[in-house]
Amino acid sequence: MATLSLFYGILITMRPEEGERHKKPHLHARHAGRQASFDIATGERLAGEMDADDEAKVRAWISIHREDLFANWELLITEGKFFKIDPLR
Repeated sequence: MATLSLFYGILITMRPEEGERHKKPHLHARHAGRQASFDIATGERLAGEMDADDEAKVRAWISIHREDLFANWELLITEGKFFKIDPLR
C-alpha cells in the first residue's frame, strides 16, 4: 500500500489490486475510524463512509491533484513505485 499524502488527519493511500473490482483507478482515505474509496476520474465515493467535511476535503484534493493521481496509479501498476503528493492546505 502506498501512502500518498496526509492532511487534516486524513490518510490517503493507493493500492491497485488484482481483479475486476480494482481495475478502476481509485484511492483510499481514512480518518477518525472511518474509511472510503474514491474514483480518481470523478471524485465519487465508491465504497465506505466518511464524515461529510472529510469527504469534501478528499474530493477537493482529488480535483487539485487528479493528474498526479493518475500518474501514481500507472506507476504502481507498472513498476510498483509511487511518489508523494502535496497535502491539502
